[in-house]
Amino acid sequence: MLALFTLTSCTGSSSRRPQSRPAEATDPPSEWQLDPADTSGTISSQSSEEALWLRFGKAEVDSARIELGEGETTPGTVIFPHDSLRRAEIVWQDTVRRSHPARVILRGSASRWRVGSGISLNTSLAELERLNGRPFTLAGFGWDYAGVVTSWNGGALDTTLAGIKLYLDPGPAQYESAPYSQVLGDRDYSSALPAMQQLSPRVRTIFIDFESR
Repeated sequence: MLALFTLTSCTGSSSRRPQSRPAEATDPPSEWQLDPADTSGTISSQSSEEALWLRFGKAEVDSARIELGEGETTPGTVIFPHDSLRRAEIVWQDTVRRSHPARVILRGSASRWRVGSGISLNTSLAELERLNGRPFTLAGFGWDYAGVVTSWNGGALDTTLAGIKLYLDPGPAQYESAPYSQVLGDRDYSSALPAMQQLSPRVRTIFIDFESR
């Protein structure tokens, strides 16, 4: 009888239909991957503002003017404008129909969006060197194109980050430091320089440039 009861109990419990889970707080990583060569991603070369409305809801998609640098702006779209972790800015090739992205911009200190091999806002200089397999070259700080990576020097990221620009910054706390003063201005510096290693800048802006149609 005991054996029969145990078998019946186990069978009953295993036949129960599992309870449905609430919507996951974290979407699959592929949903947050940005690749200018991908034609089927969350944001792809075929995207439009209307398609983003349908995907995310109109409350999460705003028409806006997007900063391009040097005081220049252009018509564009911001998705998740009130959520810094999901926010992305889109510049369109067709600014009338707001379709076919020319550039997607991520800014800030953290993001769920990813490029390449898990690179995002806040990725460190040391991590980029590890992924690249060697030191790379970036512009000096303190000007309009501060900290932009200008060459991966033939490393692995030359291929995986094609069409993608990363801008690094060490943060305001370092702006008066001696190492910072050694890597300023419109010239290139190696990531392997002792001053760069001490500053340990992190990715603060990412440009994803899509090919023209």
